[in-house]
Amino acid sequence: MTPSPLQLERHFFSKVQIDAGPANKPGVANALLCEMEIGQAVEEPKRFQVVLRLKLQSPPDNTASYTGEIHAVGLFKVVNGWPEERIGDLVEANGAAFLYGCIREMVLNVTSRGPWPAVTLGAVTFVQPKTKPANSASAALLPQEAGKS
Repeated sequence: MTPSPLQLERHFFSKVQIDAGPANKPGVANALLCEMEIGQAVEEPKRFQVVLRLKLQSPPDNTASYTGEIHAVGLFKVVNGWPEERIGDLVEANGAAFLYGCIREMVLNVTSRGPWPAVTLGAVTFVQPKTKPANSASAALLPQEAGKS
């Protein structure tokens, strides 16, 4: 195991909203909408801010037990020696993956104290295929399984 070339300096949640629906609908998975923003420090080009916004929505023609929106912000630094041409991919994939894990834990924590079974978000990847442009900052994760613990 080796340290990541993308080091977390700090992270926080700028929005946490989870609404419990009026009835538990077993087996109804949330539709997820994910948006990401990446900013680079002007004075220190190896420092980045990544913002990940995740919306838990009811799928079309159904009602999920929980809906809501969570925003996570991470401040990261790329270590010296990492190839310049790979910095963008590193920040996008690893920064977003870290924040998604934080959001997954927050969703599980909040929904486990609600009236319906807890929601565990499924695994996703933020690694872009080589054939797809890396500039897509918004992705609909539909349908995305949201398992129950």
